[in-house]
Amino acid sequence: MKIFKKVIIVVFFLLVGLSVGVYGYLQYLKPSYKGTAHIDGIQSTEVYFDSIGVPHIFANSEKDAMTVLGYVHAQERMWQMELLRRIAAGRLSEIFGKDLVDVDVFFSNLGVDETVEKQVLALDKNPKVKELVNAYLKGINTYMDEGVTPIEFSLLGIKKEHYTPKDIYYVTAYMAFSFAHAFKTDPVLTHIKNNLGTEYLKDLAIEADENTVYQENYDVRKNSISSINNILEKLPFPQFIGSNGWVLAPEKTTTGKVLFENDPHIGFAQPQVWYQAHIKTPTYENYGFYLGLFPFPLLAHNRDYAFGLTMFENDDMDFYQIQQHPMYKDRYFMGMGYYNYDYQKKTIKIKDEKPKVITIKKTVLGNVFNESAKNLDSLPTVVQWVYNEKPNQVLQTAYGMNHAKNIDAFEKSIATLSAPGLNFVYGDKKDNIGLWSAGQLYKHTSPNVNTKFVLNGTDIFQLGKEWLPFSKNPKAINPPKGYLFTSNVQPEAVDGDLYPGYYLSQDRAVAIKKGIEAKEKLSVSDMKSIANSHTNTTAIENIKALVYGIDIDELNDFELQVLDRLVKWKGNHGLDNIEPTIYYKLTFRLWKNTFEDELGVDDFKDFVNSNLSRRTQNKYLKNPNSVWWDNVTTLRKETFKDIVTTSFKTSVAELKTGLGDDMNEWKWSKVHTVTYEHALAKMDLLKKIFNVGPFPMVGGNETINNLMFDYTEENEFKVNAGPSARRIIDFSDIENSYAVTPTGQSGYFLSPFYSNQTNYFNSGKYYKMLMNEEEIKTSSLKLIFN
Repeated sequence: MKIFKKVIIVVFFLLVGLSVGVYGYLQYLKPSYKGTAHIDGIQSTEVYFDSIGVPHIFANSEKDAMTVLGYVHAQERMWQMELLRRIAAGRLSEIFGKDLVDVDVFFSNLGVDETVEKQVLALDKNPKVKELVNAYLKGINTYMDEGVTPIEFSLLGIKKEHYTPKDIYYVTAYMAFSFAHAFKTDPVLTHIKNNLGTEYLKDLAIEADENTVYQENYDVRKNSISSINNILEKLPFPQFIGSNGWVLAPEKTTTGKVLFENDPHIGFAQPQVWYQAHIKTPTYENYGFYLGLFPFPLLAHNRDYAFGLTMFENDDMDFYQIQQHPMYKDRYFMGMGYYNYDYQKKTIKIKDEKPKVITIKKTVLGNVFNESAKNLDSLPTVVQWVYNEKPNQVLQTAYGMNHAKNIDAFEKSIATLSAPGLNFVYGDKKDNIGLWSAGQLYKHTSPNVNTKFVLNGTDIFQLGKEWLPFSKNPKAINPPKGYLFTSNVQPEAVDGDLYPGYYLSQDRAVAIKKGIEAKEKLSVSDMKSIANSHTNTTAIENIKALVYGIDIDELNDFELQVLDRLVKWKGNHGLDNIEPTIYYKLTFRLWKNTFEDELGVDDFKDFVNSNLSRRTQNKYLKNPNSVWWDNVTTLRKETFKDIVTTSFKTSVAELKTGLGDDMNEWKWSKVHTVTYEHALAKMDLLKKIFNVGPFPMVGGNETINNLMFDYTEENEFKVNAGPSARRIIDFSDIENSYAVTPTGQSGYFLSPFYSNQTNYFNSGKYYKMLMNEEEIKTSSLKLIFN
C-alpha cells in the first residue's frame, strides 16, 4: 500500500512538473511588448503598443522604422508569413503532406515562378524601394534568428529559412489569383454553351443587364477552370472576395470635411489577414494595414489622405483550347501554325513522402492547364493571365501609394498595377474624393470574342489582343452629387466599352446608395451605421417573384404560415430573424432543383458559390418560361410553378427536421455563426486552443455587412468570409478615426491581442486609430531597440 502511495505521489509530481514546464514554455513563446531588443544598426527606435496591440513605431528614419516593423510583424505573424510564401510557390505539401499535393500542382501550373523571377530583377531598378524592402526583411529575419520559434513551426517540424524579396512576390501572386474568378465561371459557361445550347445562357446574368447598378465615371479635380472548389477548399489561407468602400465630399458630411469608409471582404481565418501598424519619423507618417510578409500597407491613411481597396472583378484571365499534333506529342497547333511545347520540370517536396516531379508544359499563349483542371481533361487547354503577361511592379506601386503628395501622384502610382484588378477609393484633406479601377485592361481585336467562355486557340481571330492605356480605365473624381462608392459592381462604359468581368449583383450597391442618400449630410455615426447594415431589399424583390410560382393549394397549414412569414420580411438579418433562415434554405433548394440536373454535381457546386449565381438569382426568377425550369432527368416537363412549389415544400420539411417543428426557433442566430479557424485546427483539441468562436452573427450574403457563407445541403449557414477590417476616417479630426478587425493583432494564442477585438467586431463597434503622439506614449507597453 505504501509503495502504491509513493507511485501516486511520484506520478503526481511528474504531472505537476510537466504542466509547469509546458506552461513555462508556452509563456516563453509570447511576443515581447516591453523591454529592449537589438537589431544591428538600429538605435533609438521606440515601439509603443496601444490597448489593442497596434505598434506605434517612432524612428529617426523610414529605413529604421521598416526594419523594426519587420521585427514586430514577425513576432506576431511569422506562421502566417510562412503560409503565404508557400501557397503560390507550390510548397504547401512540404509541410502539410500529400493531401496538399494537388494544390501545389495547381499553382505550379499557373506559370507564377517565371513571373516572380522577372519581378525580383525589376526591383533592382528602384533602389529606394529595394532599400526599404530589404530593411523590412532584415527585421523579419533578425527575429527569425534571435526570437522564439512559433509553435506551429515546432508542431510541423518546419525548418526556418530566411525570407527574400522573391517570397514577397509569391504573396502578391496568391493575392492576384484570389481575384481570378475565371476558373469557377468560364468552364461552367462553356459546358452550358457546348452541351445545352445558347438558349440556356439567356437567363444567366453573364453580362450587364437591366438589374445592373453601375459604378460611375467622372473626373473633376480640386486643388490639383475546373471544379476548382475542391482545390480551393484545401487552402490554409483565406481568399480575397469582394468589398465595400465609399467616400463623401464635404458637402455631404456634417463635419464639413471628407469622410471615408472601407471594408475589404476576405475569407476569415485565424490569425486574421491584416496587421495594423503606425510609423512616424521626422519626414514620414502613416497608419496602415499590412498583409503578412508585405512591407507596405494596402489600406492606409495619414494626415493628408486615405485610401482603401475593393476588388475590380475585371476579367484578366482567358482559357484557350489548342490542338495536339496527331503524330507528335511534343507539338501543338494554334492559329498561326505548329509549335513545340516548352517543358519545365519542377520538384514538389512532400512531407514524409518521396518528392513528386511534375512537368509543366508551356506554349506561346501560356501554360497548359489540363493537369490540374479535371473537367477539361479532354481539351489541351491553356491559361493566359495578365499577371504573367504584364508582370507587376507591385512593390513600387505600393510604395508610391503610401508616399503620394497629392491626388495626381496617387493616381500615377496605381497606374502601374497590372493584376489583380483593384478599385482604389480615396479621400484627402483638400476635399478631393476619388475612385479608380486599376489594373492592366485589354480588349480582343475581334468583336465576336467572349472571354467568359473557353476560346479557340486555333482560330487566329480569337488571339488578337489590344492593351489599353491607363487613361481608358474607369475612374470617378469629385462628382457633383458629392459621394462615390464601390461594391464590386460593373463600372460604367468608357468610350462606349463595358469591360468584361465577374461583377457582383446589385444588392450591396442598392443598399449603400440608399444609406448615403437617406440624409442630406452624414456623420461619423451614420457611416458606422451604414457599414453595419444588414438589410437586403433585393431579396424582397426575389421573394415577390417566387410567390407567383408557388401553388398555394399545394401547401398545408404550417407551410402557409412559413410563406406568410417570408412574404412579410423586410430583408433584415438580425439574430432573432427567422426569415433569412427560410430564404437562404429556399434559395439553395431552388438552385439545386433548377440547375443541377443540367450542370451535374461538380459544375453545380462551382456555379452555386460563384458571383454568377448571385447575379443570376436576381434575373432568372423573373422568367417563368425559362428552359431551366424543366428537369431534364424526368420524362415530364416541369414548369416554373412545379419547381418553385416543390422547392418551397422541401425547404420547409428540411428546416423542420433540422431545427424543429416550432418555426419561432428557426432563428438566424442558430444557423448563421462564425468560427475564425486556424490552419492547424483539424483536431478537436487544437480547435479549442487555436480557433476563435463560434459566435452568432447578424448580416448575410450581399448585405452591406457582408457575412458570407457557402450554400450546402445543411440546415446551417456557416460564415466563412466578411469584412476583414472596417475603417472610418474623418478628415475634420484625423486623430479620431476608427477601425476594427475580426480577431486581433497577434497570431499567438496566449497573447492578450489574439482575439481581443472580436467582441467589438461582432457587435459592430470600433476602436480609435491612435495618431496623437502624446496619447500613444501613455502606454506602459514599450519596446526599445538600441
